[in-house]
Amino acid sequence: MKRGAELAFCDLKPVCAVDDEKGFSYIIGSVFAVYEIGSDQPVVYSWDMIRAVAVTPKEIAFETIGGKYSVTNKMFSGVEDILRAIALIECRQKDHQFGYQHGRRLFPLKSSYVEMAPGKETYVGEDVLDEGDTAAAFIMLLNFKLVKILWLIGLLIALVTFGVLHVKVGITRTNWLYFVPISAAAGAITAMLVYIITQAIARGRFKSVADADRAARMDITFVVSRYGFAACESCVYESRDLVPWTDVDYFIESDKMFIIYKNNSPTAYIPKRAFDKKFVSGIADIIALNLEQR
Repeated sequence: MKRGAELAFCDLKPVCAVDDEKGFSYIIGSVFAVYEIGSDQPVVYSWDMIRAVAVTPKEIAFETIGGKYSVTNKMFSGVEDILRAIALIECRQKDHQFGYQHGRRLFPLKSSYVEMAPGKETYVGEDVLDEGDTAAAFIMLLNFKLVKILWLIGLLIALVTFGVLHVKVGITRTNWLYFVPISAAAGAITAMLVYIITQAIARGRFKSVADADRAARMDITFVVSRYGFAACESCVYESRDLVPWTDVDYFIESDKMFIIYKNNSPTAYIPKRAFDKKFVSGIADIIALNLEQR
């Protein structure tokens, strides 16, 4: 099924970014080219002449063998061009292994994709990632780690409270029955406060990732097949590009989405609402057939 990893997103058109203030134009495509007004020839860098690329919320910074270039977001005609430029860079980085820095993502890097035939049993959906659903997924993942800790915190605080009451007041046959519920309540209240704080942290964590990833507010194409999956901006996606199941490790399912993991970190959030309800069970079967559920 696989035709070659270098072919992923091979039909993406080059992107032009224009710096009107300094009189430069930048072309990101099969090469990285720099045009200067008044110059007869552009400066052209093949991707093996690129030393490093850094994608930040404000710019794409290139370090080449000939110098450094900063292509800011305002030089592109729109968000779709920025996303297409990032896709082109990530695909080239896979082949040429130059240094690459980027912020946290909600979806797989384009270097994770390979070109393959999806096969007959393929489900395709499109949707904007819902902020509430994804924040709930962040909280759910945090809760998995918190359950045991909260019990331990509650028990510890209850024991400490009981000990303090014993030291300050003293335990008798008549008052120890009051000390037990007081201690239990202190433990439960403390555990609840920790829970509330961690939920706020989880929501803040999601917001920080969503703010860093422009795709968080774009239409996303979701694909699930027996050979792989996709979670990619619709303005960039090409129907034959998938992330193979062998490149990810396991999944977690919530009531609203599937969360795909790689190296113990979420690499893709696939919402069930993106697909017709009658297909969700089939999608779940394919994912479970290929990945271990945790």
